[in-house]
Amino acid sequence: MLGIAALVSVSTLLSTGILPTTLGGVAGDCLQPPVSGRVVAPYVAPACPYCPGHRTIDFASTLGEAVLSPVAGTVAFYGFVGGRLYITIDPRDSTTFAPGMVVTVGGLLLDDVSAEGPNPRRGDPVRRGERVGDAGGWPITLSVRRTSPGEKNGPEKNWVGQYLDPGPMLGRWRVSARLVPRSGRWRSSPPRLVCPATPNSR
Repeated sequence: MLGIAALVSVSTLLSTGILPTTLGGVAGDCLQPPVSGRVVAPYVAPACPYCPGHRTIDFASTLGEAVLSPVAGTVAFYGFVGGRLYITIDPRDSTTFAPGMVVTVGGLLLDDVSAEGPNPRRGDPVRRGERVGDAGGWPITLSVRRTSPGEKNGPEKNWVGQYLDPGPMLGRWRVSARLVPRSGRWRSSPPRLVCPATPNSR
């Protein structure tokens, strides 16, 4: 006999290892959240290239949590900036991101050289949802930046090096509710990444 419907959170699936590294059923071509934590600091657009603002979306993380690539592409940079480890990915074959756009994830934990783990190098291909590092328990940052001039969308909004709001390009995890047997034995459905209706950054 079936009991009440139950909704399982993505964070629970991640912690139990049910969520695969390479995800199936992913719709569209948008950014995947790099970790399962909630947003702790949203993007705040600067008024000019050097004006104050918050140019990333920051996610809460737990120590040792896998950090996943938000997008498929090629590693353009992997190294330290200001004492924090970053990976930058060029999604050059994406239909969502214009040429010259790059996606960066920061705040990764440097793996011990003797440990088995991802060691991305410049030029390496990565898949969306592929593990690219581990979290150190501090916020994981996500940014999108223009490295070359793009299409005109405003007199002051087309500078090289401009950071864009990742929010409209960010997918959301959805887990379908399902009836659970009273025995407690059930097989979960993998969560789906639902992309925005128009996640285009061009």
